[in-house]
Amino acid sequence: MAGTERGDHFTRRRFTTRHDVEDAAASGHPICLQGRDVITSEAAQRAADLDVRIERSDAARSASGSLVKASPSPVPAATTPGASEADLRRAVRVAVVAELGSEPLQLDEVIDRVLRSRSR
Repeated sequence: MAGTERGDHFTRRRFTTRHDVEDAAASGHPICLQGRDVITSEAAQRAADLDVRIERSDAARSASGSLVKASPSPVPAATTPGASEADLRRAVRVAVVAELGSEPLQLDEVIDRVLRSRSR
């Protein structure tokens, strides 16, 4: 679980993927990001291709410094339940690197271990 410690609870981070953008395009609704939510670069590009608007809440705006436009971004977002393990792996990898600003040693091994533990 990703999040920021605030008192006794965590604020969850939600990742928006290409699948979420395609669902939003089909429904005609914008993608609404809040707080620490992120959008994958692939999802941002797909949003631009499909003219899906990406909006950030006021809290997210102040955290990121600006309103996110539908353009490619190194910042990722939440994976839907139907997403493939490869999609989830990519989203987690991009989120970790975006959060830390660099790639930690053995990142792929850690992601593999976490994904294996999820499937038990």
